[in-house]
Amino acid sequence: MENSTQTTPTWKLYNRPWYAKLGMGFVNYFKNVGLMIWGVLKAIPVKLWALLLAIGHGFQGLWYRFKKGDWRTRMSYLIMGFGDFSRSPRHFVIGFFYLAVEALFVLFLIFGGGPFLLKFGTLGTEVEHFGFNAAGEYVKIDGDNSLKILIFSIATIMLAIFFIVMYISNTKSAFKAQQTVESGKELSTFKQQLNYALNDGYHVTILALPIFGVLLMTVLPLICNILVAFTNYNYLHLPPAKLFTWTGFSAFKTTFGQSYGTLLWRTLGWTLVWAFFATFTNFFFGMFLAMMINKKSIKLKIFWRTCFVIVIAVPDFVTLMMMSQFFSFAKNTSTYTGAFNHIIHEWFNIGTENDGGINWLGGEPWLARTMVIIINLWRGMPFTMLATMGILMNIPAELYESSRIDGAGPVRRFISITFPYIMFVMGPQLITTFTGNINNFNVIFFLTGGGPTTNINGVSYGATNLLITWLFSLTMQDRTSSRYNIGSVIGIFTFLITAFLALIVFNSSKSNTQEDTFQ
Repeated sequence: MENSTQTTPTWKLYNRPWYAKLGMGFVNYFKNVGLMIWGVLKAIPVKLWALLLAIGHGFQGLWYRFKKGDWRTRMSYLIMGFGDFSRSPRHFVIGFFYLAVEALFVLFLIFGGGPFLLKFGTLGTEVEHFGFNAAGEYVKIDGDNSLKILIFSIATIMLAIFFIVMYISNTKSAFKAQQTVESGKELSTFKQQLNYALNDGYHVTILALPIFGVLLMTVLPLICNILVAFTNYNYLHLPPAKLFTWTGFSAFKTTFGQSYGTLLWRTLGWTLVWAFFATFTNFFFGMFLAMMINKKSIKLKIFWRTCFVIVIAVPDFVTLMMMSQFFSFAKNTSTYTGAFNHIIHEWFNIGTENDGGINWLGGEPWLARTMVIIINLWRGMPFTMLATMGILMNIPAELYESSRIDGAGPVRRFISITFPYIMFVMGPQLITTFTGNINNFNVIFFLTGGGPTTNINGVSYGATNLLITWLFSLTMQDRTSSRYNIGSVIGIFTFLITAFLALIVFNSSKSNTQEDTFQ
């Protein structure tokens, strides 16, 4: 018997049935996810210990530099920058910078954030009232503003952290200048320092302004919104007329308790179902649409691509509001307010002259949910189509030729060649799309407004509400029952779910674990 030396074709390496491979794939995936979660949990105490050690080393370095420093270095512990500008004119600019940081921070504490920080523990005690002023006039006297106290206190704490970092940097700079002089070397000039900032240290120079913007526009509001969850802030405590106070985990107990708990888990379940179908229906239909248009036998490719690109060019507000009116419903009317109800009545005699037709978006919950998924398919499919077409053009034709020689049919070529390439490139985009659909406010808000509405446990609730739209309705739509603290808890809950899913799925995707495969 002859020994076979033939190489098994790549597309034939896995001969198991597709359902067996799919089952093993799910088992291995969830196994890896479990190991990843366990690894994260084990890493938390290690990272906390490393942070504590870093803080300890920082204070140890402060003491070491103070003990070994000369009088100029030690004076920089009291007057920032003194160890630089008093040692040489060459370091006047950097010394003046540290001195300006200290002066501005002290002024801010005295006239800006300091008074607010002193009231951070109570969030204010004096309410707005009428009384006599120093001139004996009966006027309205401003009280404390709890929201303002909260915002300025967090800003002051963030600036204090920045000041501590600059303070430590100031001592390092002073001690380094001392060592340079003691070793008989010359201190660097301002031109040399500027050249370093624009070359070796350019990353710090370039990122300084964007980081400041992120801290001011993103981190500060995020921390404030998180802290609101630990207060009783609602429509009864609108500042400055009213004050709100710290209540600990009371809002969390309410949100996850009997009043909101059932609705929260229902909304979470629908949010995940929506995100799954909104992501993968767009992905698969867009992918097959791209494959159809990309076929050599298809004529007028530019025309078909343009038709779908127009969908992307039209703003969501216009598209979704138009579709909402197209499927609108009016009960007890002689005219059909929605074009689609009018069409099916005229063509198929569905509905009567008085019932308005079928309530597509505001009737049965299952029908409204199905409709928003279908409408979102038309809206999102062209994005996947365009991305997939670019990938298809870059798949080596030799792979298809060799698979044809080995006897692979169209289905096998798709499973073994086309689909892996598409998934490798679009894996991260799918993760981004999935997490984006969890917070997809526009589709739900403009189509159904979260409806059809129900009232469970006295809480306004819509069957198509996602977590983000339910948060909006709880805090903004009904101003007489706004629960900002409940909305903050739901926001924290949504953020944790989104971050968890994004990190876990991305770290287990082939784009991250096998990044060299298709290079």
